[in-house]
Amino acid sequence: MKYRMIVPALLGAGVAAALVGAPAASAATAPSGEVSAAATHHKSAACKSPKGSKINISWGDGNVSTTVYYNNHCSQKRAIWLDFRRSNGTYFSKCFVAPAKKKSHKKIGNSMPYKVSILSKGSC
Repeated sequence: MKYRMIVPALLGAGVAAALVGAPAASAATAPSGEVSAAATHHKSAACKSPKGSKINISWGDGNVSTTVYYNNHCSQKRAIWLDFRRSNGTYFSKCFVAPAKKKSHKKIGNSMPYKVSILSKGSC
């Protein structure tokens, strides 16, 4: 009867110790130059008008989806093109338009694009 009480307590303590040790292990490997799965990327492109303004985008490598945040300072709309690669090796693309003078975000139902481009034209 004592084993029924001791074994779950020991298992619970072991799981708790493993969870406490996990963040320390990942923190120790972070400075080594490895990119984490949730890395944030940034990109910008110059506007045709007004001169000196830019469109800025950022996105993170999510496990299920990718959210692209944009801040378009341009007087014209700009298209944002994302290229993905499936696990079977096939490629596909997603594209959306960032309206002129708008700041917002767009959630794409696919994760980890291998290439993101800001197109000079305002259509996909």
